[in-house]
Amino acid sequence: MDREHILKAAAAFSEDSPTNYLSPPAGADAEKSFSANNFSKNNMPFGGDVSALDRDKSERYVGMRFFMPPIMAVGRADDPRFEELKNENVVGPHHRLPEDWLPGARSVISLFLPYSERVIKSNTEDPAEPSYEWLFTRVDGQQHLLAMGKLVCSLLQQEGYRAVVPQTEDSYCMRTSAEQQLPIPVWSSNWSERHVAYVTGLGTFGRMTNIITKKGCCGRLISIVTDWETEPDERDYEGLYDYCCDCGKCYSACPAGALSPQGKDKTLCAPFLRAIGKKYAPRYGCGKCQSGLPCSTTYFGKNKK
Repeated sequence: MDREHILKAAAAFSEDSPTNYLSPPAGADAEKSFSANNFSKNNMPFGGDVSALDRDKSERYVGMRFFMPPIMAVGRADDPRFEELKNENVVGPHHRLPEDWLPGARSVISLFLPYSERVIKSNTEDPAEPSYEWLFTRVDGQQHLLAMGKLVCSLLQQEGYRAVVPQTEDSYCMRTSAEQQLPIPVWSSNWSERHVAYVTGLGTFGRMTNIITKKGCCGRLISIVTDWETEPDERDYEGLYDYCCDCGKCYSACPAGALSPQGKDKTLCAPFLRAIGKKYAPRYGCGKCQSGLPCSTTYFGKNKK
């Protein structure tokens, strides 16, 4: 197994898989497809009728592409930075270690799937509400994100390695509201894809708290824990915000006014997302602090070539 093989297969899957394109209305099959792989549990926090996912799928949007081929970073499963994620001022003691997902783990693979140009551009047109392209990608596109993780997992298993995708495991949980009865703090998960990406060398945080990779910040993250052992990627950063140019444009881009030099006020962000979720249920999303920024599709690392 080598990285080139993984990336080549992932790129082909990105081009060819129906999960990477908005499907026509699914009718009675919608509920079945959206209940697989922990999709509905972790991606529809604001509820809504699953059959309503067919709503708004006009000819204008059907067939649109969600993601471009992913980029990848690999970290050591025993990297001490994973242990640091359990600190109260980072993620918290509820954050699981790679070994918790897969005893004997040797590596953690983090993937970033950049949004397509259409998705990013569409979300700059209205400063207050997300575009339908963004909403479709955030919710319907989750199936491709999970499928990409499963693809890499399968490639490793075919070579005799063990591998799991934490987001698809029954023990994975994400708490998006105080009303949810989950054993973790609100606005948190027991496997933070952003922090995992930082540890593996995929990118750093931006001031809007999203991860900025060499392909920018507009996209989604998923990771695989495996006993495949390889040389870890060398991080070309040291600080949390080394890929951020500190332009401050994400502060004014936030329609909820939740961003400032002091950080992100989740008590302002969460109610705004809930309102969007109620209006567009069962879809939700925002992405204004990612779209139309200098870091939307690139980065500003000190070692940038």
